[in-house]
Amino acid sequence: MVETTYRKKKIYVPAEEKIGLKDGDKLTISLVNRKSFKVELKRKTAEEKIINALTKAKEIGVPKRLTNRIIYDNTG
Repeated sequence: MVETTYRKKKIYVPAEEKIGLKDGDKLTISLVNRKSFKVELKRKTAEEKIINALTKAKEIGVPKRLTNRIIYDNTG
């Protein structure tokens, strides 16, 4: 069990090493009743990480303004 603080309309979560959070982790908070709530850690699967990387990947290939002449002139 980890204790935390509510201040300025925010819940402050302890350091990563105490509860295993990693940068980018998403937490789902569900209200159980007036005195308690449940927090669940939602980590991306390997497949979700790959799909995310592929959809945000930069264009692969030769830059549009690069010509064969520029390539061959710079190799010599």
